[in-house]
Amino acid sequence: MCSDLHRAESGTELLARLEGRSSLKEIEPHLFADEESPLHGDILEFHGPEGTGKTEMLYHLTARCILPKSEGGLEVEVLFIDTDYHFDMLRLVTILEHRLSQSCEEIIKGCLGRFFLVHCRSSTQLLLTLYSLETMFCSHPSLCLLIVDSLSAFYWVDRANGGESVTLQESTLKKCSQLLEKLVHVYRLVLFATTQSIMQKTSDSAEGPCSAVRHPRDAHVDYRPYLCKAWQQVVRHRMFFSKDGSKTSTQFSLISRHLKGNNLKTHFFIIGESGVEFC
Repeated sequence: MCSDLHRAESGTELLARLEGRSSLKEIEPHLFADEESPLHGDILEFHGPEGTGKTEMLYHLTARCILPKSEGGLEVEVLFIDTDYHFDMLRLVTILEHRLSQSCEEIIKGCLGRFFLVHCRSSTQLLLTLYSLETMFCSHPSLCLLIVDSLSAFYWVDRANGGESVTLQESTLKKCSQLLEKLVHVYRLVLFATTQSIMQKTSDSAEGPCSAVRHPRDAHVDYRPYLCKAWQQVVRHRMFFSKDGSKTSTQFSLISRHLKGNNLKTHFFIIGESGVEFC
């Protein structure tokens, strides 16, 4: 079925290409410098343990996209694929309400009209969903951002179903990765996908008072890729999320690594009722 992407373009596909899609360079200036802004065809991975702000960051970026330009947004469409059923629509609406200069039901409806949500229960369903979305990408030239939260949700199930064969364990995710790369390239999208770290470095309580500063960099050094090579090869930009180990701390951090130049940048943020706020 992947070969379908290489067939001659239909009139609808050609129109979608020629009309072009809006740039996401201004999606979040605090997070992306000009030279590191996501471009059409880019794939970015948000990696980290559970509870480190990955999904909240996706809400933040989604809100930035679907808000009207008059309210500081990009006014583009977003497709969100939820694989672990953690998506909270009320949370997204709350963030939108806090970012509007004047909360208005019609504006909120307009924002949500630019947002599409899909749920997947298995890696096989995810693969079939990706195949079925091609028509939508053709018919929605304003659809610029594709989100998968999370790509690692079915890792253990696929590993069990694959038995002792690594090839069988990774077969479906490999196809998903290859198809995602083709879709974002052909239809000029940007993809944000989350993955959860399942092998974490044991914390060292003797690190001292500066441990909270060093923790994100330690997370980068101790990064252990476990998803298939096909996924590792398509990622262009990886962000490592972590949270201060202190129970009273509300500060989160991430290290941004652009794989092309191997540049590292550290960002700090907090999560409040209005969503992500950079420090």
